[in-house]
Amino acid sequence: MNTPQSSNFRPGAMLPNASISRKLREFYDAVQEEGIPDRFLDLLERLEEAEKSAESANAK
Repeated sequence: MNTPQSSNFRPGAMLPNASISRKLREFYDAVQEEGIPDRFLDLLERLEEAEKSAESANAK
């Protein structure tokens, strides 16, 4: 297979996309490690309570 990247590839050199992929993975991992803000957790809890209330009202 002869692609523009493979014709310019030097042994031991990283392909341009490999560097981008590595940086995106590092960013994703950092975001994944962040905690969920309390405000967002409170909002999720209120949403869950509202859904349960709606379900019980519809069941009656």
